[in-house]
Amino acid sequence: MPSVVLPRSRRPVLLVAAFFTVLLAGAACSRPRVLLPIAPPATLPGLPDARALAVYRTVADSIYVRTTERPIAVVATTLDTACATFPCATVEERWGLGSLWWAGSDSTEASTARRDLLASSRMRFDLRALPAGTRNLVTIEPRAVPIPGSDVGPWIAFRDGNHAAAGALQFSSVGFGQSGQTAIVFVDWRCGPSCGHTLSVALNATSDSTWRIGDMLLLSSLQR
Repeated sequence: MPSVVLPRSRRPVLLVAAFFTVLLAGAACSRPRVLLPIAPPATLPGLPDARALAVYRTVADSIYVRTTERPIAVVATTLDTACATFPCATVEERWGLGSLWWAGSDSTEASTARRDLLASSRMRFDLRALPAGTRNLVTIEPRAVPIPGSDVGPWIAFRDGNHAAAGALQFSSVGFGQSGQTAIVFVDWRCGPSCGHTLSVALNATSDSTWRIGDMLLLSSLQR
Protein backbone atom coordinates (compact mmCIF):
# COMPACT_ATOMS: atom_id res chain seq x y z
CA MET A 1 0.00 0.00 0.00
CA PRO A 2 1.51 3.40 -0.92
CA SER A 3 2.38 5.69 1.99
CA VAL A 4 0.47 8.90 2.45
CA VAL A 5 2.61 12.01 2.64
CA LEU A 6 0.97 15.10 4.07
CA PRO A 7 1.61 18.43 2.59
CA ARG A 8 4.24 20.40 4.49
CA SER A 9 1.70 23.11 5.30
CA ARG A 10 -0.42 20.70 7.38
CA ARG A 11 2.35 18.95 9.37
CA PRO A 12 2.88 21.66 12.06
CA VAL A 13 -0.85 21.87 12.69
CA LEU A 14 -1.16 18.15 13.31
CA LEU A 15 1.97 18.05 15.47
CA VAL A 16 0.63 20.87 17.65
CA ALA A 17 -2.73 19.11 17.95
CA ALA A 18 -1.05 15.86 18.94
CA PHE A 19 1.09 17.68 21.52
CA PHE A 20 -1.96 19.25 23.23
CA THR A 21 -3.81 15.92 23.15
CA VAL A 22 -0.96 14.25 25.05
CA LEU A 23 -0.66 17.22 27.43
CA LEU A 24 -4.37 17.18 28.30
CA ALA A 25 -4.32 13.43 28.80
CA GLY A 26 -1.37 13.74 31.16
CA ALA A 27 -3.09 16.52 33.09
CA ALA A 28 -6.18 14.38 33.47
CA CYS A 29 -4.10 11.51 34.79
CA SER A 30 -2.22 13.77 37.20
CA ARG A 31 -5.32 15.20 38.86
CA PRO A 32 -5.60 14.20 42.50
CA ARG A 33 -8.08 11.37 42.79
CA VAL A 34 -10.72 11.37 45.49
CA LEU A 35 -10.35 8.18 47.50
CA LEU A 36 -13.06 6.84 49.73
CA PRO A 37 -11.90 6.31 53.30
CA ILE A 38 -11.04 2.70 54.04
CA ALA A 39 -11.80 1.42 57.51
CA PRO A 40 -8.73 -0.02 59.22
CA PRO A 41 -8.86 -3.79 59.59
CA ALA A 42 -10.25 -4.99 62.90
CA THR A 43 -7.56 -5.99 65.37
CA LEU A 44 -7.79 -9.69 66.02
CA PRO A 45 -7.75 -10.68 69.69
CA GLY A 46 -4.49 -12.14 70.89
CA LEU A 47 -4.12 -15.55 72.52
CA PRO A 48 -3.60 -15.71 76.28
CA ASP A 49 -0.67 -17.73 77.53
CA ALA A 50 -1.02 -20.91 79.57
CA ARG A 51 -0.69 -19.04 82.87
CA ALA A 52 -3.60 -16.73 82.07
CA LEU A 53 -5.79 -19.63 80.93
CA ALA A 54 -5.06 -21.40 84.22
CA VAL A 55 -6.07 -18.28 86.15
CA TYR A 56 -9.35 -17.96 84.23
CA ARG A 57 -10.21 -21.64 84.76
CA THR A 58 -9.45 -21.40 88.48
CA VAL A 59 -11.78 -18.43 88.95
CA ALA A 60 -14.58 -19.92 86.83
CA ASP A 61 -14.42 -23.34 88.51
CA SER A 62 -13.73 -22.28 92.09
CA ILE A 63 -16.33 -19.51 92.34
CA TYR A 64 -19.04 -20.09 89.75
CA VAL A 65 -19.17 -23.78 88.82
CA ARG A 66 -18.74 -24.82 92.43
CA THR A 67 -21.43 -22.50 93.80
CA THR A 68 -24.03 -22.97 91.05
CA GLU A 69 -23.27 -26.62 90.24
CA ARG A 70 -24.11 -25.83 86.63
CA PRO A 71 -22.20 -25.02 83.43
CA ILE A 72 -20.85 -21.50 83.07
CA ALA A 73 -20.74 -19.52 79.81
CA VAL A 74 -17.56 -17.50 79.37
CA VAL A 75 -17.56 -14.62 76.89
CA ALA A 76 -15.02 -15.47 74.20
CA THR A 77 -13.15 -12.14 74.29
CA THR A 78 -11.84 -10.25 77.29
CA LEU A 79 -13.29 -6.96 78.45
CA ASP A 80 -12.06 -3.66 77.04
CA THR A 81 -11.84 -0.45 79.05
CA ALA A 82 -14.95 1.18 77.53
CA CYS A 83 -17.46 2.62 79.96
CA ALA A 84 -21.13 1.67 79.83
CA THR A 85 -22.33 4.42 82.16
CA PHE A 86 -21.90 8.17 82.50
CA PRO A 87 -20.08 9.66 84.31
CA CYS A 88 -17.32 7.13 83.73
CA ALA A 89 -15.01 6.15 86.57
CA THR A 90 -11.39 5.30 85.86
CA VAL A 91 -10.36 1.76 85.06
CA GLU A 92 -8.55 1.61 88.40
CA GLU A 93 -11.79 2.41 90.22
CA ARG A 94 -14.03 0.14 88.13
CA TRP A 95 -11.68 -2.83 88.32
CA GLY A 96 -10.84 -2.48 92.02
CA LEU A 97 -7.25 -1.39 91.52
CA GLY A 98 -7.35 1.89 93.43
CA SER A 99 -5.63 0.32 96.43
CA LEU A 100 -3.37 -2.68 96.88
CA TRP A 101 -5.98 -4.52 98.96
CA TRP A 102 -4.51 -7.91 98.00
CA ALA A 103 -0.89 -7.00 98.81
CA GLY A 104 -0.49 -8.54 102.25
CA SER A 105 3.09 -7.87 103.26
CA ASP A 106 4.47 -7.50 99.73
CA SER A 107 3.32 -4.24 98.17
CA THR A 108 6.02 -4.41 95.48
CA GLU A 109 4.64 -7.68 94.10
CA ALA A 110 1.09 -6.30 94.17
CA SER A 111 2.17 -3.06 92.48
CA THR A 112 3.76 -4.89 89.58
CA ALA A 113 0.65 -7.06 89.17
CA ARG A 114 -1.49 -3.93 89.00
CA ARG A 115 0.84 -2.28 86.48
CA ASP A 116 0.82 -5.43 84.38
CA LEU A 117 -2.99 -5.58 84.35
CA LEU A 118 -3.34 -1.91 83.43
CA ALA A 119 -0.71 -2.26 80.69
CA SER A 120 -2.65 -5.12 79.09
CA SER A 121 -6.12 -3.66 79.75
CA ARG A 122 -6.36 -2.18 76.23
CA MET A 123 -5.57 -5.52 74.64
CA ARG A 124 -8.22 -8.09 73.75
CA PHE A 125 -7.68 -11.81 74.22
CA ASP A 126 -9.45 -14.74 72.62
CA LEU A 127 -10.69 -17.16 75.30
CA ARG A 128 -12.19 -19.84 73.06
CA ALA A 129 -9.52 -22.29 74.25
CA LEU A 130 -10.70 -21.89 77.85
CA PRO A 131 -13.11 -24.88 77.98
CA ALA A 132 -10.44 -27.33 76.79
CA GLY A 133 -10.04 -30.08 79.37
CA THR A 134 -13.12 -29.01 81.34
CA ARG A 135 -16.72 -30.19 81.28
CA ASN A 136 -18.54 -27.23 82.80
CA LEU A 137 -17.32 -24.26 80.74
CA VAL A 138 -18.54 -23.10 77.33
CA THR A 139 -17.59 -19.99 75.39
CA ILE A 140 -20.08 -17.58 73.83
CA GLU A 141 -19.92 -14.40 71.77
CA PRO A 142 -20.53 -11.08 73.59
CA ARG A 143 -23.80 -10.52 71.73
CA ALA A 144 -25.20 -13.75 73.22
CA VAL A 145 -25.37 -12.20 76.70
CA PRO A 146 -28.76 -10.54 77.42
CA ILE A 147 -28.37 -6.76 77.57
CA PRO A 148 -28.58 -5.04 80.98
CA GLY A 149 -32.19 -4.52 81.99
CA SER A 150 -33.45 -7.60 80.13
CA ASP A 151 -36.39 -9.39 81.72
CA VAL A 152 -36.71 -13.13 82.36
CA GLY A 153 -37.49 -14.10 78.74
CA PRO A 154 -34.04 -13.41 77.22
CA TRP A 155 -32.39 -15.17 80.13
CA ILE A 156 -34.51 -18.28 79.62
CA ALA A 157 -33.54 -18.26 75.93
CA PHE A 158 -29.89 -17.73 76.93
CA ARG A 159 -29.90 -20.80 79.16
CA ASP A 160 -31.77 -22.92 76.65
CA GLY A 161 -29.17 -22.11 74.00
CA ASN A 162 -26.08 -22.55 76.17
CA HIS A 163 -26.24 -25.92 77.92
CA ALA A 164 -28.44 -24.56 80.77
CA ALA A 165 -25.58 -22.26 81.83
CA ALA A 166 -26.11 -20.54 85.17
CA GLY A 167 -24.86 -17.24 83.77
CA ALA A 168 -22.30 -15.40 81.67
CA LEU A 169 -18.82 -14.59 82.85
CA GLN A 170 -16.52 -12.02 81.28
CA PHE A 171 -12.91 -11.49 82.28
CA SER A 172 -10.38 -8.71 81.97
CA SER A 173 -6.83 -9.51 80.97
CA VAL A 174 -4.68 -10.93 83.78
CA GLY A 175 -2.01 -8.96 85.61
CA PHE A 176 0.96 -10.89 87.00
CA GLY A 177 3.39 -9.87 89.72
CA GLN A 178 7.10 -9.68 89.05
CA SER A 179 7.68 -13.15 90.51
CA GLY A 180 4.97 -14.69 88.32
CA GLN A 181 3.48 -16.22 91.47
CA THR A 182 0.64 -13.71 92.00
CA ALA A 183 -2.14 -12.60 89.68
CA ILE A 184 -5.06 -10.16 89.64
CA VAL A 185 -8.11 -10.27 87.36
CA PHE A 186 -11.42 -8.39 87.09
CA VAL A 187 -14.66 -10.36 86.64
CA ASP A 188 -18.11 -9.34 85.36
CA TRP A 189 -20.79 -11.95 86.21
CA ARG A 190 -24.36 -11.77 84.87
CA CYS A 191 -26.98 -14.35 85.72
CA GLY A 192 -30.44 -12.80 85.38
CA PRO A 193 -32.58 -9.65 85.61
CA SER A 194 -31.60 -9.14 89.26
CA CYS A 195 -28.55 -11.37 89.50
CA GLY A 196 -24.94 -10.43 88.92
CA HIS A 197 -21.88 -8.69 90.28
CA THR A 198 -18.43 -7.41 89.48
CA LEU A 199 -15.41 -8.28 91.54
CA SER A 200 -11.66 -8.32 91.50
CA VAL A 201 -9.89 -11.59 92.29
CA ALA A 202 -6.34 -12.07 93.52
CA LEU A 203 -4.65 -15.45 93.11
CA ASN A 204 -1.45 -17.18 94.16
CA ALA A 205 0.36 -19.90 92.22
CA THR A 206 0.59 -23.32 93.85
CA SER A 207 2.71 -24.76 91.03
CA ASP A 208 3.74 -23.87 87.49
CA SER A 209 0.25 -24.61 86.21
CA THR A 210 -2.17 -24.36 89.15
CA TRP A 211 -3.54 -21.44 91.13
CA ARG A 212 -5.64 -20.81 94.21
CA ILE A 213 -7.75 -17.78 95.09
CA GLY A 214 -6.12 -15.64 97.73
CA ASP A 215 -8.64 -12.83 98.16
CA MET A 216 -11.60 -11.15 96.46
CA LEU A 217 -13.04 -7.64 96.44
CA LEU A 218 -16.75 -7.22 95.63
CA LEU A 219 -17.16 -4.04 93.55
CA SER A 220 -20.85 -4.06 92.63
CA SER A 221 -23.91 -6.26 93.03
CA LEU A 222 -27.05 -6.25 90.91
CA GLN A 223 -30.16 -6.31 93.06
CA ARG A 224 -33.73 -5.09 92.55
